[in-house]
Amino acid sequence: MSLADSVSVAIKQQKTRAADVKPTTKTSARPALTRLERAERFWGWLMVLPLLIGLLVFYFIPFLQNIFYSFTDLDQFMNWSTFNVNNYLDLFSDDDFYAAIANTLFYVVVCVPVSLTLSLLLAIGLNQNILGKALFRTLLFLPAVTMPAAVAMVWQWLFNKDFGLINYLLHFFGVSAVGWLSDPDIVRISVSVIIIWSSLALKIIILLAGLQSIPRSIYEAADIDGISTLRRFFCLTLPMMVPTLFFVSVMSFIEVLQIFDVVFLMFDRSMVESDTMTITYLFYKNAFYLQQKGYASAITVVLFIVTMLITLVQMAIGKRLKVA
Repeated sequence: MSLADSVSVAIKQQKTRAADVKPTTKTSARPALTRLERAERFWGWLMVLPLLIGLLVFYFIPFLQNIFYSFTDLDQFMNWSTFNVNNYLDLFSDDDFYAAIANTLFYVVVCVPVSLTLSLLLAIGLNQNILGKALFRTLLFLPAVTMPAAVAMVWQWLFNKDFGLINYLLHFFGVSAVGWLSDPDIVRISVSVIIIWSSLALKIIILLAGLQSIPRSIYEAADIDGISTLRRFFCLTLPMMVPTLFFVSVMSFIEVLQIFDVVFLMFDRSMVESDTMTITYLFYKNAFYLQQKGYASAITVVLFIVTMLITLVQMAIGKRLKVA
């Protein structure tokens, strides 16, 4: 027998032995649930069931209905006759839509970083042992519990061109009256100030909780090493606050993208033009004033897509930074 024949026979014998060997898979039978465990699962699902039903009825089903209606010519009587993409074609050729997108993005670019920076600085200040810390915390939390209508009335008085407090104070410095709510070049800045002031309270609470979760031993070790306050902030506090800052930034983006009450309460309907209109106000205008509910549904679908895309980008950045 030649060498090649011997090798082929050996290979065949090895394959035969491998085929005869049955794979031993270790199957561990899952232990049966006890009567107490079954009862716990039953009552757990029973307690969660009302919440699931509420989410299904008030969120998931209306969301699907809204997507469906965005392809129809739904009117004020909830009647529709056509199903097509005309609403989206009209939307992307509507000048008001592009103006609303531009204004909303302006508020996002201005309000999110400014409010995040101010909230972090104020949270750091409130985290120190200062006199009257409880009083300052209460005062900074007031915007979160104040009715939006009351907030709008106060800011309308502050920004009033004729008898507002801000123009009254500027008069002492020789500055002429400024149309904070009427000048097209300034009105978006005024709205941004109100948005930032209204959103500080909740951000401060979350960031303050994040600061207080940092172990004190880290700062004690930094003091022993003689690290300066500024370097301690950038090398210790800021890196350990990244997860909290990331969460607050995501929340801020979504909040500003959906801003509505400031514009609705601060201005009359005739005053809300291309300089202040947001996406959510454009939806309100078409849904409840012009009674074009199908077109308004298309606006909300686009807003949902924009919000989802921005959130996904933030989540991707968070995963890269290992904070999401």
